[in-house]
Amino acid sequence: MKGVASKILIALGILLILAAILWWAIAVNSLVKLPSDIDSVTEYEGTMTYYVDPISNQPLPEGEELQLDMKVERNITSNADEFDSSRGVLDEEIVLDLGIQKQSMEFAYVLDRKSIENVKDDRAWAWDPANVVDREGTYYPLLGFDVSKDETYLIWKNEIDAGLEAEFIDEQDLEGVTVYNFSSEIMVTDKKEVAPVYIEALGLPAEMTFDDLKPSLQALGVDVDGLLVVAQQVLSAEDQQALGQVLQETVPANYYWAMDTKISVEPKTGLPVDVYKNVESLYMELDMTKLAGLFTILNKYKDDPNLGPALAQLEDLQVQLAQAEPNKIFEYSYEQTDETVKDAVDEAKDSASKVNLVKVYIPWALLIVGALILIIGLLIGGGRTQQPEA
Repeated sequence: MKGVASKILIALGILLILAAILWWAIAVNSLVKLPSDIDSVTEYEGTMTYYVDPISNQPLPEGEELQLDMKVERNITSNADEFDSSRGVLDEEIVLDLGIQKQSMEFAYVLDRKSIENVKDDRAWAWDPANVVDREGTYYPLLGFDVSKDETYLIWKNEIDAGLEAEFIDEQDLEGVTVYNFSSEIMVTDKKEVAPVYIEALGLPAEMTFDDLKPSLQALGVDVDGLLVVAQQVLSAEDQQALGQVLQETVPANYYWAMDTKISVEPKTGLPVDVYKNVESLYMELDMTKLAGLFTILNKYKDDPNLGPALAQLEDLQVQLAQAEPNKIFEYSYEQTDETVKDAVDEAKDSASKVNLVKVYIPWALLIVGALILIIGLLIGGGRTQQPEA
């Protein structure tokens, strides 16, 4: 009987060990992936500051900026109908509540379900379903599984239509969970151009006429209308015609994004659990190269006693504009609410437990139990068999 029991135990032990190996090789890859039932809500609170009148688009005097309390709600949901074995689609809606108005922004992401990276897919869009974007090789709204301290992650940023590097800062204990903190930063001097579709959604001009510029120039001390009246009296007919053509030119407006963001991520699952700092700004810079002809025409008359002084003032302004930084349009600053930080940590704990169950506990349990049964079977089989009596 011992021989039979030994063979059974040995066979069972080997089967369990093989099951552990197959679990690691097959089950982990098929089970640890982007779930098709994501439904999370995150809330943030902060302030929005306008440096330009949001209705007239004219600069506000220093000290008279418009500051509003801001609440942000971010919803991430799985579009389960669009999931298959390798790719998943996540929908994102961001609602900005400024008290006097609400603004909703929508996005769709197509992720590789194993790596959690964005992939190139026509179902991925930003701001409008017709605006398909290629986010291939970047992360967002999640990082991948098993986040590393030693890697720099490329995080997608819809406002600049590109990925932005996020670097590890440190780790900390947050609500009983170890999290990794990452930082992303763009300086205005980096001149990261803003996606045109976002500028259009904000209702900001892609270009401006000379008449549009008059209030801003007036604020800088240039009497544009007075200058033109004197110029018409002094300029030759040919130069007046050339000046009129130049003044019909539009001036392109370039928009740049700046930001300083710090987030906490649960490393096992790659789930962001806290945005504890987020300051983002929009800047505009006018491309004045099209108006270079204006200065060429007027400089012919710099020695004129009537026009000369105004031209000197205009020349000083040209130097100032060339050296000036882009004008800030708005800046918002917010942090994640304590309640949704706790909710995100609880969700990360639950997800991490499921990942550990699949990647660690089940295969190791199969391996350990299989090894113990195999050893017992070998020990039983190695004992002496009792000799029958004569």
